Amino acid sequence: MFAIVYKEDSVPMCARLKAEGPDSVVFWPTEEGARGFLSGKGDDFVAAYDVVKIDDDGLHRMAQAMGCRDEEIELVPFPN
Repeated sequence: MFAIVYKEDSVPMCARLKAEGPDSVVFWPTEEGARGFLSGKGDDFVAAYDVVKIDDDGLHRMAQAMGCRDEEIELVPFPN
């Protein structure tokens, strides 16, 4: 699984799906799918964002950027 994060602060692309808690992190099942989404948005978007693998380290970095604990992050597939 792969997420797209803002290069400047590592905050991932999210979707507001619930009233409380952190937003849900949107993921793509393949790196190619995530990169294709970025490419479709144009060069400025590609320059500002990066694709990261959702593993223990990647999840921890996203949680820190979002100001929450790792276990609070909910992952939702794109498109949901």
